[in-house]
Amino acid sequence: MTRTGLFASAVAVSLWFAVAPAAATNLLAEINDPGAGFVPAQIGPCLIANKTHKGPPCPEPQAKTDGNNAARVANRLDRAGWFIVMQDFAKARDEADLAIGIDGLSVPARLLRARLSMTLNDTVAAERDLAILRKQAPDNPDVMATAATLLLTKPADLEALREFHQIIVAHPDHLYSREQRARLALKMGRADAALADLNIILDARPGDSIARDLRAQAMQALGRDVAAVADIKAAQAEEPENFLRTVERADAYAKAERDELAVKDYDKVLTILDGGAPLYAMPDNMRAKLLVKRAYVLVHMRRFDRAAEDVVMAARVGGVPAALRAQIKLRRAGFADVPLDGKDSPELRKGLIACFGQNTCFQGVMKAI
Repeated sequence: MTRTGLFASAVAVSLWFAVAPAAATNLLAEINDPGAGFVPAQIGPCLIANKTHKGPPCPEPQAKTDGNNAARVANRLDRAGWFIVMQDFAKARDEADLAIGIDGLSVPARLLRARLSMTLNDTVAAERDLAILRKQAPDNPDVMATAATLLLTKPADLEALREFHQIIVAHPDHLYSREQRARLALKMGRADAALADLNIILDARPGDSIARDLRAQAMQALGRDVAAVADIKAAQAEEPENFLRTVERADAYAKAERDELAVKDYDKVLTILDGGAPLYAMPDNMRAKLLVKRAYVLVHMRRFDRAAEDVVMAARVGGVPAALRAQIKLRRAGFADVPLDGKDSPELRKGLIACFGQNTCFQGVMKAI
C-alpha cells in the first residue's frame, strides 16, 4: 500500500476533529508531502478550519499576473499547494498547468503535475510528463522515484523494486525510496529487509508516523509483537486523532496476548461518547470486523457471554444471511435448540456461549459471520 492508501483510509474515517490551525507558511509541509509519488490526501489544520469554520481560516493565495516568470511560477505552485491541502486535486493540477504555461522548463511544476495526474488516475498524462522529466532531470531522485511509483500501479512490483534500489544506491538519503522499498519488502515477505530501511528512515526522521507504522508491521511479521506496540504508540502520539493507530495497537496487543490492553483499545474505538457525536465515522463493515476481533480476544479471556454479544452485533451487519450461517454452524456442532431463522434469540446466544468453549466450533462460527 502506498502513502496514498494510508492517508485515504484516514480521510475516509474522519474530517471533523477541531484543531486550531497553525500558520501555513508552507502548505505542502502541512500534509507531510514526500516530494515524490502520489500526492497525499492528509487531514491538516487548514482543511479542518476551512471545512468546520472552527479556528482562523487559511485563505486561498491570490493569483499574481505581474512580476517575473519565477515569481509567477512560485505563486501558481503556492496556489496548487493550497488546493492540495483542501483535497481538490483537479484544481491543483490546473494551477500546475498554468505554471508550466509560464515556464515549460520548470521541473518542480512538471513533477507536481505528473504526481497530481497519478493521484487523479490519469496515467497517460503522468507518463507523458515523466518522459519529459526523465530527459530534463535524469538524475533527480524525486523524478525517478515518481516514475518507479507509477510502475506499482501496473502492477510491476519487481521492476519498481529494482528502480527504488537503484535510486537508493545513488541517493542513499532518499527516504521516500527507502519507504517504498520497505513496503515492497513487506509485501514480498521480507520483513527483515523492510526493517533495515525503516530503521534508517526513523534515525533520520524520528517523528515519521508512517515509517513507525510500517516498522510495527515488520516487527509483528517477525514475531516481535510487544516491541511493535512501542512504535504504534509513537505513531499514535504523532496523529492522536487517527483511530487506525488505536486499531493497530489493539491488534498488536492481541497478537502479544496482552488481552486486557487489546480489549481496552477495541473498546475505545467502538465506543460512542455519551451525549456526543461518534468518535469516528465508521462504516458498518469496519465496525463488524472490529467486533469480531474483540470477540476473538474475549474468547481467549474466556469471557464467553460478552464475546457472544459482539458476534451477534457483528452478524447484524450482514443481516439475516450472516446470522443464518452462524445458526447452521451451531446446529452442525450439535446445538439442536438453535433456531434456523436468521434472528437473534436467547437460544442463539446460549449456543454461542457454549460453542466458544470449543475451539473447532468457535472457529467455524467466526468464519461464518
